[in-house]
Amino acid sequence: MVRSRAFGAFVFVVAILAAVQNFIVNGIGFLDAYTGSAFGCGHEWFMCNGQVIPSLQALENSLSMFIEFMHRVGVPILTLLLLLSAVGSLLRYRGWREIQLFVGLSIFFVLLEAVLGGLAVVYNEPPSVIATHFGVSLLAFASTVLLAIYVRRAERVYGEYLATGVKLPLRDPAPSGPFRWFAWLGVPILYLDMYIGAYISSRGAGDSFRGLLIPTEPGGAFSVHEPLFLDWVHRSFALFLVLWMIALVSWTARFRRERPDLFRGALFALVFVVLQAFSGVYLIASHVSIQAFLLHVSIVSGLFVSLLFVAFQSVPPLIPAASAKALELGRERTAH
Repeated sequence: MVRSRAFGAFVFVVAILAAVQNFIVNGIGFLDAYTGSAFGCGHEWFMCNGQVIPSLQALENSLSMFIEFMHRVGVPILTLLLLLSAVGSLLRYRGWREIQLFVGLSIFFVLLEAVLGGLAVVYNEPPSVIATHFGVSLLAFASTVLLAIYVRRAERVYGEYLATGVKLPLRDPAPSGPFRWFAWLGVPILYLDMYIGAYISSRGAGDSFRGLLIPTEPGGAFSVHEPLFLDWVHRSFALFLVLWMIALVSWTARFRRERPDLFRGALFALVFVVLQAFSGVYLIASHVSIQAFLLHVSIVSGLFVSLLFVAFQSVPPLIPAASAKALELGRERTAH
């Protein structure tokens, strides 16, 4: 059963559903934060205003309770889908270390996200902790998406494994060391910018931002508590990231024929970072409307996944210990 094609298709579909559900849970969480509904169920976890399941009438009469309860309902659904995809992935592809890695990362970050969410409800967390929760939610989403991607890549070489017993690598040999450093260095830079944006949102400072291209709001530019300072920092990071992604695409274009996966990932990252910049302008022009806010945080999710994909794909293949000879075979028959 585990070796059947149907089981492989099942694992991939469940992994995709887990990633989609993670996106939905995060989206409701962003809506939760925007509408101030985090305490719609009171300062309780797992209970909601003293009830495991609130009455339909209570949910109809309180929008904040409805949003917060829907957010909580989504978490166990995500957990179930993630566990199914994790168990299925390990049963079928446990010989590939990338699968083991992303199963572990997905479970860790989803559980950490749930714990931070529970603590945020029970205690009045400061903006810095809420921003950390946002960052962890993106790490959880990226991990589930990358798990689905690598499940697909493992399935492409699984037939070769059944026929010959050789586990082919899931990507081509690594590019140059400088490129790997460049790709990976972009990840913490992007994460820091996301953290700053989440901090601005949790403080409610975004509504004070003015100026579509250059900050024009009044205030001191050298005080970390002033909206003008936060605006300049956030926009400067955004411009820097646009230039960074342009450089990343230009670099991957040099070996586009040998590593089309890196070029595609970098191109996706560039598209997302440009869309992110335009959505930021829309966010300011609309005075942080709910549509602009949800669009802004959704696009950054795609940007983060794209850049992480390029970074991980630049790492040398994690050849299983029992089949190191697969490295030479994989140079010609790797998973693309």
